[in-house]
Amino acid sequence: MRPWERILLLQQSRPTSENGFTLIELVISIVLVGIIAGIIGPIIFYGTEGYRQQVTRKELVSRARLALERMSREMRESVPNTVRVSTTNQSNDTVEFGHAVFFSHYNSITGGSSPYTLNDDTGLTPPSTSFIVIYNVSPDDFYAYPSSPSTFQVAGVSGSQVSINASSKPHSSTKRYQMCTGGITYSRNNSGELIRYSGYDPGQAHETSASDQDILIDHVSSIQFQYTAGTLSNTALLTIVLQVSAGGETMNFHQEVHIRNVP
Repeated sequence: MRPWERILLLQQSRPTSENGFTLIELVISIVLVGIIAGIIGPIIFYGTEGYRQQVTRKELVSRARLALERMSREMRESVPNTVRVSTTNQSNDTVEFGHAVFFSHYNSITGGSSPYTLNDDTGLTPPSTSFIVIYNVSPDDFYAYPSSPSTFQVAGVSGSQVSINASSKPHSSTKRYQMCTGGITYSRNNSGELIRYSGYDPGQAHETSASDQDILIDHVSSIQFQYTAGTLSNTALLTIVLQVSAGGETMNFHQEVHIRNVP
């Protein structure tokens, strides 16, 4: 063999980067990639899904707690004996109560006919666009306004003297009264939103009369209220059962609200 033929043979047998790969190598590579993807894929999926569920649950808990705390604060300071619960359907209830601005005492109620004058002994100046509630003993009395025996419209305010329109002179043995701006209702609509209705007179229909309708929380599957009236030894108790759902997650919340106000 001539020297130049030997050099040519060596050059032909030497592997180069231009040779590529065989079909068997391609099949083996695809199989290995499939095995790796089959192992890593579920780990990534379940890890991502677990994080998404955790974020959804955290958001539901935060929003539900905020809504329950908002309702609880208002109901604790509601006008005594004004909480009433009605059933919207099998899974949803509506709760309504009188919104109290403040509580106070009066020295006397003077006048021979309406409007009567309530003389406050605390020096507070009540707002003129509100109602005076004196010795309300039942929701029926409160929501009977304007014929209510306990709820009266403020006719005028002069310092600590309040003029009220009443068919007869009201009286309370403890000389307590509550200043009320009207009713508040919490009710779930068909879109799963818990609506806070306010800005309407006692006895009016909240759906048509409320000047303010605010969404407290959405994604509400159901909400139920149970009210236990107070006794001489126990305060009134309102139990709230709230269910919220979002992103395939459903959470239930239970809250008890002690309504400590008395007439």
